[in-house]
Amino acid sequence: MSDSSQLPQFFERSGTDPGLSVPSSLPDATRQAAHTDELAMPLVDHIAELRNRVLWSVLALVIGIGVGFYFSLPVIRVLKAMAPDSIVFIQLQPGEVLMASIRVAFYMGLGLAAPVILYNLLRFVLPGLQGRERGMVTWAVLGGTLLFVAGTVFAYFFVVPTAISFLVDYGQQIAQTHLSIEHYISFCAGLLFVTGGMFELPMVLFLLSFTGLITSEKLLREWRWATILVFIASAVVTPTQDPFTMSIVAFAMLCLYALSIVPIKLCGR
Repeated sequence: MSDSSQLPQFFERSGTDPGLSVPSSLPDATRQAAHTDELAMPLVDHIAELRNRVLWSVLALVIGIGVGFYFSLPVIRVLKAMAPDSIVFIQLQPGEVLMASIRVAFYMGLGLAAPVILYNLLRFVLPGLQGRERGMVTWAVLGGTLLFVAGTVFAYFFVVPTAISFLVDYGQQIAQTHLSIEHYISFCAGLLFVTGGMFELPMVLFLLSFTGLITSEKLLREWRWATILVFIASAVVTPTQDPFTMSIVAFAMLCLYALSIVPIKLCGR
């Protein structure tokens, strides 16, 4: 009993607090700095996590670009096959084919690295996920990848050939068509990638429904505003300036907007 009763007096004489890790005898500035370091540790860990996820994303992008450059020439031949037989491709200056290969490699690399980038982005902005939420992120990444591939396939078979035929045939009676290979590849690759990215709309709406920002009833109620925003987005992101191609992409997005309401409704949101 005597030893126990002397403990508070000991701490009072020594100037230390048994419940604190920082001695009270230290100057106020030193104690404040120590507590600041303790509070700053989670922020440091957060920055370190961000750095690691950015590094993994950049590494995936670099590897994807390398793979894309290796297959760039076969891909260019596939893209050329979509053009009408009347088109003559020319190289206006040395290096156009090389620049076209680099452009194809970049788009392919970004597409191949998209699942890794999306996964790291979702895991960073949605910290502290439990088992069910982690499964949701995995399914979101898988669904986003499938939607991107579906958008690219849709653009390859419907959007790009239709747009090229329309734009070429419209001026065929005025001028003979000789296309720069770099400009043509830029047109095709950009339209394929943009259409694939716009097909991510259902996944974006589905993830937003878990935050409470949107509901299935709200999506149904605001369909008029959604239609206007879809056409504006199509006009902004579509590489061509013609309303025909823009309308094709906008119509596909409106169909995806309507279909995305179904899983959100099934989840009770």
